[in-house]
Amino acid sequence: GLGKMTITNKLRHLALVASSWLLVSAAHGASVTFSSKELCVEGVAAPLEVEVAQTQAQRNRGLMQRESLAKDAGMLFLFDGPMAKGVGFYMYRTLIPLDVAFADTDGRIVSIMTMTPCPYEDPRRCKIYRPGRAFVSALEVNAGFFERHGVKKGDRLFDPQEGGCDLAPDDEPITDKD
Repeated sequence: GLGKMTITNKLRHLALVASSWLLVSAAHGASVTFSSKELCVEGVAAPLEVEVAQTQAQRNRGLMQRESLAKDAGMLFLFDGPMAKGVGFYMYRTLIPLDVAFADTDGRIVSIMTMTPCPYEDPRRCKIYRPGRAFVSALEVNAGFFERHGVKKGDRLFDPQEGGCDLAPDDEPITDKD
């Protein structure tokens, strides 16, 4: 009877190991969903369709594992407050090269960088792209997008007016607040 019991215990142990492994892999691949909205980039005529990453889980997932991104799509990262200038993004488990524009509270772009996928399994070996300036949001799009559209530092990210982007925020009548 002894041999039989050890086998049962072994099987029970294996079942336990398997179920805990499933929990871990489910946590890693847990489906994180994003809401989307239209966003204007100063100098670009049509609004971009962006997915919005505003929770910690959404920001952690970002564009990981995506094999492509539509040419007029992106992901907008929103932070709860200004991120210190030493904070940055990395391309761990990201498969496509991306441009990132970091923006301040007014939506003004403080830095634009092109990021390439990190080839390493260990996230600590991945390069960190730091804007060197405080930021409250960041927009990721396909690499080359900003250059192709002539978007540069100082340009703004803003919500569409009546569905279009032709009205740059700077074109609005300036009212002196001082």
